[in-house]
Amino acid sequence: MRLAVAGCCHGELDKIYETLALAERRGPGRIDILLCCGDFQAVRNEADLRCMAVPPKYRHMQTFYRYYSGEKKAPVLTIFIGGNHEASNHLQELPYGGWVAPNIYYLVYVHISLIITKKSVLQLTYSHRIQTRS
Repeated sequence: MRLAVAGCCHGELDKIYETLALAERRGPGRIDILLCCGDFQAVRNEADLRCMAVPPKYRHMQTFYRYYSGEKKAPVLTIFIGGNHEASNHLQELPYGGWVAPNIYYLVYVHISLIITKKSVLQLTYSHRIQTRS
């Protein structure tokens, strides 16, 4: 199994999937899972964009909405962790995580530990940081 890990995606799914396709052509085979670590920016529409905790100059639709609408489908299972620059209204609808688009899963705000050797991923552990409302 091949796992790709990406940092802050900022909604640029088309660019990320293009890069994965290039890596697959150059590498030993298909990538099975993409893990995006924070600032995924699953923005579905203008209302989501207005809820992002970023200065207005950084509020751009990018390409996630195409995957959400079904216009496109993620070519690889994509799992993402929430960051500090998310459309909070959207992700609060999924307090325990869940599917945000076909083949794209939200793993909530978590702490991830990966132990990787030259040959394989040895361990993947995570712990939820669930926020409660008073």
